[in-house]
Amino acid sequence: MIHQPYIVVIGAGIVGLSTAYALLEQGMRNVLVLEQAVVNHPLSTSSSISRLLRFEYGADFLYSRMAKLSLELWQNLERSMQKVLYTPTGLLSLGNTNDETQEAFDIICGLGLPGESLSTQECQQRFPEFDIKGYDVLTYNAQGGILHASTCLQTLKRAIIDLGGKIAENCQVDRIIHEHAGRQIRLHLHSDEEVTADRVVVAIGPWVHRLLYDLCLPVDLTRQYLFYFSGLAMANFGVGIFPAFMEKNLYGFPIHKGSNSWLKAASHTFGQPVDPDAASSLEESVIAETVRDLHRLLPALRGATLAHIEPCIYDVSPDEDFILDRLPGDPRIAFATGLSGHGFKFGLLLGRLLSSLICETQTDVPLGRFRLARFSRQQQCHTTSVA
Repeated sequence: MIHQPYIVVIGAGIVGLSTAYALLEQGMRNVLVLEQAVVNHPLSTSSSISRLLRFEYGADFLYSRMAKLSLELWQNLERSMQKVLYTPTGLLSLGNTNDETQEAFDIICGLGLPGESLSTQECQQRFPEFDIKGYDVLTYNAQGGILHASTCLQTLKRAIIDLGGKIAENCQVDRIIHEHAGRQIRLHLHSDEEVTADRVVVAIGPWVHRLLYDLCLPVDLTRQYLFYFSGLAMANFGVGIFPAFMEKNLYGFPIHKGSNSWLKAASHTFGQPVDPDAASSLEESVIAETVRDLHRLLPALRGATLAHIEPCIYDVSPDEDFILDRLPGDPRIAFATGLSGHGFKFGLLLGRLLSSLICETQTDVPLGRFRLARFSRQQQCHTTSVA
């Protein structure tokens, strides 16, 4: 009988759950997920009603290709679990000739995605809610859409259990002990218990510095805000009429099932450094500036109610690329960080990559670009995050 290693995944956000699912799918049987709270807890960076599934990444072909692979994986999971995880809404990109909007459009068309280049008149007729003055590159991709984030997490939890994996909630790992390569890895829990493992994957989002502090990871934690507007007509802002959109750093979603009849929008501009365990306080000047920008782009929001502001945290790498690697000196431990606010859509693909990394099998995507070694030691030891 072939020995099956005991693999522990730390973190039950989108990357941790996706990794456990990928491991089980490829035949691993001894897979345990440890989550410090519960799956889909309110402070998780993976929870929420929605995440944007976009393919437009400027002139960056790799991420666009990865987004296409990711959509295929989400659709496979939808079919196998018979759950709606993704709703196509179309994605409107508003840009200019001096940015990368056109390059992004050319790449998605080259990938066989349904891209349309819109004239100013066509855009005004189809999407009259936008003030498009000042934009001269307008593109539309019918396959852009919404991932129903909390549903994705709960569906993955069920799939893991169905495949024989285990998820232990309210199990916070305080320390990873791995001095000897010939001995099992020990995970010391906050409860003073220990769990042993042959291999470990760390996917804990903004808490990464707590467990991997020795690495001096070049990852900053930033405070971000999601804005929810009420009082808007479904006839103007609902799915099928109003698209998801991207404009410079602004993005947003139509009103959809499960959205509480709210329109969600946000800015991708990185915020101030933050401690993931500190009580969050709203930064009025940041909020006012983003709301002002959204009002400019969508004038109807001026008459809407800002019903809710949801703080969240990004874990940001210096180049905004992911960091996917094994622990230097101990290949039994793999980790993911630096998702930089755009990782959710890639969750299932990232899980497959980490699964391949820890099991030393062929990956779907070359990992060279995502290795920690791309940063100098000086960069690795510089972070404004609170560890």
